[in-house]
Amino acid sequence: MVNKILPILLFVSIYLLSSCAVRYNTLSSLSVASEAVDFQSVPGDSFFEENYLVWFEQPIDHNDPGVGTFKQRVWLSHKDVAAPVVMVTEGYSAPAPYKSELADLLNANQIVVEHRFFGASVPEGMPWKYLTIEQAASDHQQILKYFQQLYKGNWVTTGISKGGQAAIIHRALYPKQVDATVTYVAPFNLEMEDKRLISFFETVGTVEERRKIRNFQVEILNRRNDIMPHFEDWVNAKGLSFSLDLDQVFELSVLEYPFSLWQWCVPLNEIPQHNASSQELFDHLYRGIDFSYFSEQEAIATGPFFYQAYTQLGYYAYDASYLKNYLVHFNTDIVSNELMVPEVGFDPVFDISGIEKVSRRLQKADARMLHIIGANDPWSATSPDVTGLKNSIQIVDPHGCHLTRINNLPDDLKLKVKEILTDWVD
Repeated sequence: MVNKILPILLFVSIYLLSSCAVRYNTLSSLSVASEAVDFQSVPGDSFFEENYLVWFEQPIDHNDPGVGTFKQRVWLSHKDVAAPVVMVTEGYSAPAPYKSELADLLNANQIVVEHRFFGASVPEGMPWKYLTIEQAASDHQQILKYFQQLYKGNWVTTGISKGGQAAIIHRALYPKQVDATVTYVAPFNLEMEDKRLISFFETVGTVEERRKIRNFQVEILNRRNDIMPHFEDWVNAKGLSFSLDLDQVFELSVLEYPFSLWQWCVPLNEIPQHNASSQELFDHLYRGIDFSYFSEQEAIATGPFFYQAYTQLGYYAYDASYLKNYLVHFNTDIVSNELMVPEVGFDPVFDISGIEKVSRRLQKADARMLHIIGANDPWSATSPDVTGLKNSIQIVDPHGCHLTRINNLPDDLKLKVKEILTDWVD
């Protein structure tokens, strides 16, 4: 099979990239242009016939090819030229190939695209100002156009969380390029720190469950002197470092706890009683929030995300109003996460106009989009608004969280999703 598909891919590569050389004027000759897409056969899931690592050369700025190019990491998993294609728009890095749920359900080929400026898809010098939703959508459009020269079946874009945001944005800006879009637990924030991601915690669960969570936070803060040694031991064992004081990181972890608890389906019956040992309290706090989230080591991977969050995509702040009497380092009712934005050499400015444009395009196009949502996931508070749309459908698992997928939906919802996909994708 390798001998059958690779010549076709090379032919498409030469044909398309020679035209790209003219269009973008960044590639000087066909011999140079042919190097802009590099296929490397790699091991992968046996569900597919062949698997490739593809390095796809992209303009840093799709509006000005003179700025330069970078290599974007793409994973191609080939099954059959006539089969559907699922293109996964990752929101972060994509270090290895895998089989997505949708590729399995649709018996499809699969393309996984690492997001620009994440993982191995980073230009030299990290030109932050080109890390925008519009540039990323143009990346996805170029990759789609390239592979659609080969695969003529139905095309479905998909993504999880931030990757789902990327799929929504691409579909809004290029509504006719694919047949369907399926997103999982994807937020669509409308403010730099969307207030819906605070008010969510006033209604999720029962009154008693919400009280139990707050009581645990208070207990942790009251007993910080007993718990901090466990935290320090954990940090030393992991070899992590923090730009903030450890006590500040500790308080931020307590503020983050309710969000992560609901997001990752941590069972509420695991919350320790107030008379639990300091080790038990620490262990459960870590069960709810991975402290490395705030570390300098993690910031290398998450820095581009926070830059995007605080320039275009939006994020959330913490409600600290009920904890102010127990906090030492934070004395405001609302504590911002803006401190997570990396140093980029200039002051990033939040601009909602890109998302507003996407919203208008979504309403106008009303393309076929299916949004899978978990009701207990905080990000459900900012899920895409499908009011008044015929072809955009929400499927909400009433007990789901950020781990909600088609395969773990209740049976009736799972059947409904499969019926929709059957209708949309031959």
